[in-house]
Amino acid sequence: MHRFQLISRLILAALCFHSHSWAGGEPTLEWNPHRWATIFSEQSLSNSPSKRRSMDPLFQSSVSSTFTVFPQVSSRLQHLSPETDSPRIQGLVAQMSWLKGSLVTETEIANSYGGADWLHSNIPGDNENDASKRMVRLCITGSKSVFRYGLTLRKAGQAFLNAPDQSSREVWGEWRARWITLRSAVGQVWNNVSEDRTRPRLTQTYGRMGLGLAKPSWPELSLTHARNSFSSMLEPLGIAPQRTQSHSLEGALAYQSLRWNVKLISSYALTNDLLRREADSKVRTQLLSASFQPLNTFTISPMLGYREEIQDLSGVRIDGPSASVTVRYRQSRRLWISAMGNYASSRSNDGQFEQENMGGKGILAWDWPQRSKQWNALIALEAGYNRVSNRVTPAADTEDISGLVRIVLADL
Repeated sequence: MHRFQLISRLILAALCFHSHSWAGGEPTLEWNPHRWATIFSEQSLSNSPSKRRSMDPLFQSSVSSTFTVFPQVSSRLQHLSPETDSPRIQGLVAQMSWLKGSLVTETEIANSYGGADWLHSNIPGDNENDASKRMVRLCITGSKSVFRYGLTLRKAGQAFLNAPDQSSREVWGEWRARWITLRSAVGQVWNNVSEDRTRPRLTQTYGRMGLGLAKPSWPELSLTHARNSFSSMLEPLGIAPQRTQSHSLEGALAYQSLRWNVKLISSYALTNDLLRREADSKVRTQLLSASFQPLNTFTISPMLGYREEIQDLSGVRIDGPSASVTVRYRQSRRLWISAMGNYASSRSNDGQFEQENMGGKGILAWDWPQRSKQWNALIALEAGYNRVSNRVTPAADTEDISGLVRIVLADL
């Protein structure tokens, strides 16, 4: 009975297709994955109408558009461009789910627009696509019981805004049982995707193995070991080749509650230069970040960091402490305040390098009372300060003070 109904549906679909072809003059087939997925996934009806059942489609598909605007980070007014021509990315994402969701594929293609060359757009009628501003990505994810696995491929041109001039491929697997997670990944990343002979290509091959422990109401603990190797090729004349290997071990402890969360990360890395023995080094890094919300309208986010690098042969040690704090306060639905301050320094024990960076930024934003059903206005006052001090070469010191009044009109 089931076969008879399935064959009859296929014959009916074929007849409809041929009748449409003869009427239009040319045989054209309109591809609709949802329609065909429904045809091939329906079960036969039981003898009782009340026991009617249907299976999930063999596959499901969806297509959506993406749009990302990159904020302008420059504090100098002379470097600001109109927001209508600000750097942005537009693209399409296609997702397909197979075998009742146990296998999912995702394909994305995106192009960059605007940016530093917003004044040099193509002339009207020039439909040539610039491949250097394009990104293509393919992601496959599967799951079976407590196992998950996946494959990711990505290629971005030299002028793409996000991670430009980079190709990557990665295969990963994950095993999860109750509150224990074991994850492993191997991959490769390289630049100079266009194989320009005037620039070298640096290839990074890596492997990671991580263990995570996450139990409800307990702090989360993770331990990760990674091995990386760097090598260069296509070296033009005058460019020295590179061959390095590194091993790193990282531990992280995180705790989250209703009002605050804290995360502590500590890592140790050993780097070996296979061509220059004097470049071998050891790097230790500690990072403490937190977020405290005593009120629903008030949030404080401090961060403390420290980095220490020791070169083996020379014995030179480079210390790099850093700190930052961010405060956000929303007085009402229409008024909010944000302030941020940061400090970072880097100095060597031989006195050859010593630099400090200190800065801050404050924003006062006010949503203008709505007087129209079609428009509303946002007024923001921004002030920033940044100072870079070079203790070894005082002539290289820089200091920037900026102020900006931003008025945004948005169509509701």
